[in-house]
Amino acid sequence: MSPSNTKATTRMIVASFVAGAGAMVLVGLVAPVTVKGGLSIREAFAAEVEQNRPVIEPLDVAAVQAQLAEAERAVRAARATTDDDIARLRRLTPR
Repeated sequence: MSPSNTKATTRMIVASFVAGAGAMVLVGLVAPVTVKGGLSIREAFAAEVEQNRPVIEPLDVAAVQAQLAEAERAVRAARATTDDDIARLRRLTPR
């Protein structure tokens, strides 16, 4: 056999094997689900759900403002500790 015939034969055998494996998976997994009615439309309808509380909780504006104020204080404190270093770098950097 020539190399091209060998490649073609190998490809055909592999394709046949893959097709057979795919058919077995289809018969083994999908068929029982459809036979038992797993894909029936009857059970697909959504059930009604009662909600006891709102889906989105009300926003606590005071807590958010407190967090923002604390973050601003932290930024100011960090900036105060690095201001002299930044000034020194600016002095040392040639323009």
